[in-house]
Amino acid sequence: MSSKKQNQRSPDQQEYEINQALNRMGLTWIVVKVYRDENKSGRYERKRSGYMQMMHDIKSGLMKVDLILVDTAERFGRLDNFQAIRDELQKKHGVLILTAESSFADPTTPQGKAYATFDSLRASEENRIKSHQVVRGKRDQVLLGFWPGGPKPFGYAIVPVFEERNGIKVKIGSKLEPLSEEVLVIRILFEHADQTGYGPNRLTRYLNEHPDIPDKFKPFNSPTVGRWLSQSLYHGEILWNEHCTDVVDDARTIEKNPEEDWIIVPGFCEPIVPEELWNSVQAVRNLRKRPLKKEQDQKLIKPAAPGKSLIYPLSGLVRCGTCDSSMRPIKSGGQSKTGDTYTYYVCPRGIDQNCENRAYIPEKWLRETIFNWIREQLFPDIED
Repeated sequence: MSSKKQNQRSPDQQEYEINQALNRMGLTWIVVKVYRDENKSGRYERKRSGYMQMMHDIKSGLMKVDLILVDTAERFGRLDNFQAIRDELQKKHGVLILTAESSFADPTTPQGKAYATFDSLRASEENRIKSHQVVRGKRDQVLLGFWPGGPKPFGYAIVPVFEERNGIKVKIGSKLEPLSEEVLVIRILFEHADQTGYGPNRLTRYLNEHPDIPDKFKPFNSPTVGRWLSQSLYHGEILWNEHCTDVVDDARTIEKNPEEDWIIVPGFCEPIVPEELWNSVQAVRNLRKRPLKKEQDQKLIKPAAPGKSLIYPLSGLVRCGTCDSSMRPIKSGGQSKTGDTYTYYVCPRGIDQNCENRAYIPEKWLRETIFNWIREQLFPDIED
């Protein structure tokens, strides 16, 4: 079950369907253990504790089993790697994945292979159609001036809109309406950004120290402030479908859509700041951006996910000892004698002065120290 918004009885219903199929077919298989993941998306395998425990138990030999039973293939996980997992379990561990909806058809038989191929195509096409329908519906809502869904943007409230049909009030969408206290924060931010030309870090410190801003909104952080500064909603215009998201190797990726797919609706909501002020701030921000010097990339097929984790393998693992935030790798302006750029791990809350930790930890030193320690633990008898 992916989230609390879905049918809370879904896991119980799935287990019931499996048991019903076993009884109907007169199968006397022994159920060794039941694994469940509630309120966890199947898109992220490593976040599903039940799934990860099941795979560990099988691969380590802790569970001596022949079959994994699921109600449908979709309930097992992402369909784009379902067949690869199925093949690995079968060839390396002698475990088959069977579905109740197929009456536990054996995927090693010609009939089972045919059904598995058809089922995978059906499920993939069903997901594609659902995705198309969701995007189509959201696009229509945006063009009609309604909020397409998702978390509310800071500065606005999401207000439902109803119309009467045959004497019954029916919700036709939601509109954005400014929230006075949050509007104050956004106006202070844009006015100070325009007056000073400051970047997100100094603007964040300014907001955190401002006496007129309620403490309940503090502390602010620089990534959020930077995102607010580029939010076109604040001058009344919505830019929708600029990006799309996907999950690659358990990492959420964000890709830019072609400009012809973008939807821009001026006058979408009541503006919080004048358009002239918003444009002035954008002009300064564009000047502050450093042009990236990149060689012409001749590669035609782009990878689905960036390789940042390969460049900084400790990203997401280094934690601040003061506030437990994930420390961020940042580059300095200097270079070593070999031409390498100096990179440091810093606490993002420390940059915003929301944490006392202002240390800059050299990335190269930290990486080499940790890797050497791991090597000593794994191979204590091997000398350099």
